[in-house]
Amino acid sequence: MSIAAAASRATPTAKPATKPKPLGGLFLACVVVAICIWGGNWPVMKFGSQYIPPLWFAASRFLSAAILSFVIAFAIGKLRLPTRAEWPIVVGVGVLQMGLFTALVTGALHFVMPGRASLIAYATSIWVVPGAALVLKHKLSGRQSLATVCSYAGMAVIVLPALLHADLHSMIGYLMLGTASLSWAMNILQIKLTPNVKLDFDLLPWQTLVAALPLCALAFTFEGAPLFLAESHSWYVIAYTGPLATALTFLIVLQMTQRLSPVTVSVCMLGVPVVGLTLSALVFGEKLSGDLMLGMGLLCLGLLLPALPSMGVRRLAAKG
Repeated sequence: MSIAAAASRATPTAKPATKPKPLGGLFLACVVVAICIWGGNWPVMKFGSQYIPPLWFAASRFLSAAILSFVIAFAIGKLRLPTRAEWPIVVGVGVLQMGLFTALVTGALHFVMPGRASLIAYATSIWVVPGAALVLKHKLSGRQSLATVCSYAGMAVIVLPALLHADLHSMIGYLMLGTASLSWAMNILQIKLTPNVKLDFDLLPWQTLVAALPLCALAFTFEGAPLFLAESHSWYVIAYTGPLATALTFLIVLQMTQRLSPVTVSVCMLGVPVVGLTLSALVFGEKLSGDLMLGMGLLCLGLLLPALPSMGVRRLAAKG
């Protein structure tokens, strides 16, 4: 009897141990898909910006994402109001990371090519690292200081040669991208200052709604009625940037953020501008110049340097 009882107790614990392999492979595939979708979103936004006004482009993206997020949350039983402690994070993510970031990036794509734009917009580390030292009182290690220098050098290599031959419109585009990057960095610092709030899918519908409502109001005020909706091809662009590249992709990224270490997530996100740059070169003929490749290498080095001490194989396997 004792042997049978022991066997029955051992059986439930043995079952979960056999499942991580296929689930891990599926999850890895989802992460790769999310990176490719986000990277592909940059050429799509450049294409859509040719006939969709920037504010309406950003508004339609998050309004469609909000509708889909509310439907999914209701269907899986996760639709709820945020708590009082969660509302500042909901507003911060919705306004800074989603609304303001996307509006500035979409506007900037009227002036610059998407490949170079994606590198500048995703270079949030140039703001986060010194911001963490000033706001969070974090002391920078020698490796982190070197990473910051590499990030700033990468930005200088990417932006300065272009500025030397840029007209006023291009300079406006680069300024908008730098401000977008700063906006996302501010939200990262806000989240770090609020560790007790968990970023889960429960908050995604409200974050996208917070982003969509002011963008719709601004779009109506400054760009008039959404006349572009009368053209069928605009719906294909909105379907990609909203439900696909925002709502569904955020489902994967939220799970990725919860399951993997921050180091692994940051390394994975490096694939987004790489995919965007590659597709931009293929679709729009954006030249992969030496300064662009060097700047991208320095930015990647700046993001990877703080991660190197903790990128042990065993730890990554345990986190995955």
